[in-house]
Amino acid sequence: MRFFKRGEIADSKFTFLDLTTGEPIDVNNAQYNITYFDGPTEVEVVTWAPLIKIAGKIGEYMCYWEIPGTMPENETYFVTATGIHPVDGTKTNTEDFYRVLPASFFSGGGGGAGGLVIKFTKP
Repeated sequence: MRFFKRGEIADSKFTFLDLTTGEPIDVNNAQYNITYFDGPTEVEVVTWAPLIKIAGKIGEYMCYWEIPGTMPENETYFVTATGIHPVDGTKTNTEDFYRVLPASFFSGGGGGAGGLVIKFTKP
């Protein structure tokens, strides 16, 4: 899982594969959405938007968006990418996920992670 803070650019990279051969394929209508759950309710953050095709890479796409200052922290965000197989017309999905954490997690005191002191010990 990757971690971001409000105001950062979150990015996701996806590779679409042919389900029969396992080889990367370029898909039609490549798009993504971003959601999180508030209890049992799914909240859509980004409604289906086009993915960006990575030049020179077969089957590879990406998306990015700036995390607004109003996004709830300590939530897991699901980035779902979908595309249509160019030959048989089947829909294919892939997913990425990350958490939005408070800025203090990244800049906490003590040289640790989020204010925690990291300590390594031998077994």
